[in-house]
Amino acid sequence: KATIMFYNTKLTDAGGQALASGLDRPQLLDLDLRLRACGVADDTGVALGRSLGKCSNMLKLRLELEDTKMGDATGVALGKALREFPKIAQAAISLFNTKLADD
Repeated sequence: KATIMFYNTKLTDAGGQALASGLDRPQLLDLDLRLRACGVADDTGVALGRSLGKCSNMLKLRLELEDTKMGDATGVALGKALREFPKIAQAAISLFNTKLADD
């Protein structure tokens, strides 16, 4: 199981991409990912989606976005990743006061 929380953080450019690529673990079965009061750049969001998409054995996912801003590319990448979990048995996705759109 992995629990990753970002609070009041800007995830941009190479640093954000490097953090997101660390989730690239096919053996990851249970993920609790929370972003609160964050700004996520498109390249970072796409890297996050790509990494999550490689977690093909995921059984349980909790994705919580609160007071977070992401661009369209991030939303599309996360949506694609969610379709890559053929074994998922339990998922909770919560978006509160979150913007998934380009400005």
